[in-house]
Amino acid sequence: MPELTLPNGVRLHWREAGDPAKPPAVWIHGGSIEDSSSMVADLEPFAARIRALFPDTRGHGLSERFERVEDYTYPKKAEDVRLWLDALGVERAVFGGASMGAALSLWLAVHAPQRVRAVVSISGPPYAPAPEDIAWWKQHRPLVEAGRFEEYYDANVRLRVGGEALARLKARPDRYVEVLGTLRLHSVASLLALLDETYSRTEWLADCARIRCPVLVIAGSEDHFPTVAMSRRVAETIPGARLHVVEGGGHFPNRSHRMDVQAVVDTFLAGIGV
Repeated sequence: MPELTLPNGVRLHWREAGDPAKPPAVWIHGGSIEDSSSMVADLEPFAARIRALFPDTRGHGLSERFERVEDYTYPKKAEDVRLWLDALGVERAVFGGASMGAALSLWLAVHAPQRVRAVVSISGPPYAPAPEDIAWWKQHRPLVEAGRFEEYYDANVRLRVGGEALARLKARPDRYVEVLGTLRLHSVASLLALLDETYSRTEWLADCARIRCPVLVIAGSEDHFPTVAMSRRVAETIPGARLHVVEGGGHFPNRSHRMDVQAVVDTFLAGIGV
């Protein structure tokens, strides 16, 4: 699992799979408690067709952590990604991911279009957080302030994917311990900064109208943020984008309905010559 220190001083860790000689695909994890370890399985069927790159964005996984909210914005994360790809000699890639990673992929397509060949956005929200999610964060912020990261983690998983998914994770104690161990690399201040940034974002949907590369938007029919209607607005805002709704899928249909999502991604990649 390689890492390097970027020219801006940020230490960035990533995972890599597939064929280094094939077209690169950057697949980015969600925000909050997520990291690259949850994303690798998504692209396993495409190992012979792509060079798959899975970064831990700043504040996640084994990458550098910060204690100021302003260090976790999309412009900061995007700068890291651009510098990282420069170091790898990658000029242009297919971007994609889930939740925050999908939104960051869209953000890069808006602000660094020369680096983005196409985007797969799974539950990517170019929106301000829903009022009920902000209220949820205010209610659970004291857990992080008190250093009770495990309790916060469990509550976050219940919110995003439900109690059954949490039970399945806890049934794999090695994986549960691994995830919590990574989360414990945060100080109280750095995790608060990361989460405060997450729940203070503003809407930038209108910027998506500037995207000119092929875009596939994938939504779970049961997701409460972004809802299918919100994902449909994203697809309608981006010229030529297409929307696929995963019936029964929640916020991470790439996990709950992985084969369905992989089939749609397969068709999309073939359509752009990958």
